[in-house]
Amino acid sequence: MNNPYTYARISLKGLVHNLAAIRKNIRRGTAVMAVVKSDAYGHGIVPVSRTLEKAGIDGFGVAFVQEGMVLREAGITSPIYVLSGFQRGEEDMLVAHNLVPLVYCTEQVELLDRVFRKRNRPVSIHLKIDTGMGRLGFLYDDTGTMNRVLQKAKKLNIAGVATHVSDPHDSAYFTNIQLTRFKKVKGFLESGLSKRLTSHAANTDTFFNYPDSSFDMVRAGISLYGYGQKGLTPVMQVFSRLISVKTLKKGYGVSYGRTYRLKKDTRVGVVPVGYADGYSRMLSNKGFVGINGKKVYILGRITMNHIMIDINSVPAHVGDNVLIMGNDGTMYIGADQIASLASTISYELLCSMGSSLRRIYE
Repeated sequence: MNNPYTYARISLKGLVHNLAAIRKNIRRGTAVMAVVKSDAYGHGIVPVSRTLEKAGIDGFGVAFVQEGMVLREAGITSPIYVLSGFQRGEEDMLVAHNLVPLVYCTEQVELLDRVFRKRNRPVSIHLKIDTGMGRLGFLYDDTGTMNRVLQKAKKLNIAGVATHVSDPHDSAYFTNIQLTRFKKVKGFLESGLSKRLTSHAANTDTFFNYPDSSFDMVRAGISLYGYGQKGLTPVMQVFSRLISVKTLKKGYGVSYGRTYRLKKDTRVGVVPVGYADGYSRMLSNKGFVGINGKKVYILGRITMNHIMIDINSVPAHVGDNVLIMGNDGTMYIGADQIASLASTISYELLCSMGSSLRRIYE
């Protein structure tokens, strides 16, 4: 059961605004793939995808075959790319739902070839190239394996080629090395196939900061949800309420382990949000929330279902709204700010909170 007092408000208008902002920042005619894996970063894969399809998105990126099946069953007809490929036993489901896998090993090619021969229907794939991420993909300099793949995949439709940039935010040097490697592999494959491939390499940090990285399509993830660049609208806002107010004496220990001792008599409020709701325990004694337009700090350790806050500086009463994340019209608390305090990234925070909380769409 979801927390009845704390919820995430999802702005579908904000989502459409961010898509328009992304299109303005990439070369005209470049396709945009909306990355909706992991329940659309906690925003809800089906409502987000339906909204983006109506807004004219060019395709969707999911992590697993099962996510693609959910979208097809929800009526999504746009191209769906399975970014993590597939595992043995999933090939029939993948083809039956018209999903396009990013293939990264010869076994996957062989499995899909068998499906083609059994079903006698087109099977499209994109080849995934590891240019420096060290995760999934054919190694960029392993031309022998790539040649064998081209031979094994003669009955399949190799429609595209992709890579993933590992460090666009901090290393322009290595990003450019990866893009150069990718261009070389793209040329090699296109020469072997005698056709042009749909090519994509760029995630948010990459396509906003490296204009030559867009190729034919970009993969928009965190930027769709309002983070990663200026001028975007955070799509998720998280709200709760004050459920208790009392005054504790100077020296009183707050929460588990009594890691915070009050330096003076303090009005302490309790808010029903905790690590069960995806609000990281790492925010203990350093996180903050908003109440009546004021920033107030968390006292002591975050518990499973509650946080305690110092409300000495703000007139607050039981039932008052509490801003956990986002914008309530009086103040803004960004996912990046919170994530930094928790020694993590906005992606993790959005996924954790969005998937744990009740969502309201507007």
